[in-house]
Amino acid sequence: MTHPTIPLNYDCVDEVPLQRVRGNQFGILLSIIASVLTQQLWILVLPLIVQLVSRQFGIKYNLFVRLFAPIFPVSEQTESRELLRFNNLLAILFLVVTLVAHAFNLHIISYVSLGMLTVAVILALCGFCLGCFIYFQWKQFIALRKIKKQ
Repeated sequence: MTHPTIPLNYDCVDEVPLQRVRGNQFGILLSIIASVLTQQLWILVLPLIVQLVSRQFGIKYNLFVRLFAPIFPVSEQTESRELLRFNNLLAILFLVVTLVAHAFNLHIISYVSLGMLTVAVILALCGFCLGCFIYFQWKQFIALRKIKKQ
């Protein structure tokens, strides 16, 4: 049985191979684990920078994808770039809220935000994309509002 070959380049495409998505998620999860175990939430600056760079310049420059995607099996399954950008935005928001709340000694808000990000990442690694579900619900809400206005 041969595995499908997926190009190793990171050119801009509408679909991103699943192993690259998983590599990014795994990097975020490792950062969360490291920050919680060491009680050093400033470690979360790393995934925040990685996500901001990736959002601005694309997956080609995502450090987590470069480091961790090779450990996941090559997959024919892909994720939509539009959904990934939405999920990327959610990750950035959770990380910013976590870090800002921690900086202002609002530890409950900080850990709730970090907990929400952790749950989303673990669910995503298990195959359920919470961000995709939220995105779908949002699009449905907007579509229903447009229908009601007509």
